[in-house]
Amino acid sequence: MKTIAFAPGAVTAGLTIDVPAESLPIDGMVNAEIFRGSDGTAAAASVAAVATKVDKNTVTLDVDSLTRDLLVLRYHAIGEIVRV
Repeated sequence: MKTIAFAPGAVTAGLTIDVPAESLPIDGMVNAEIFRGSDGTAAAASVAAVATKVDKNTVTLDVDSLTRDLLVLRYHAIGEIVRV
């Protein structure tokens, strides 16, 4: 399983998000989580998110991301041997 963390910027739920170029290509999603930074009026928080693979380098989320968010994706990479 691979884990990547990056700032996707402000993206409306359902629109595509490209993972960083150096990331291994996605075979299947495991889970996703957003760490939302404080904006001075709301405390920092963890936001549940469901990521859906669009193609080997692109995902969509079921929630909006904001400019202060850090997206953490956990996934199986193409060619990775997964033991159950």
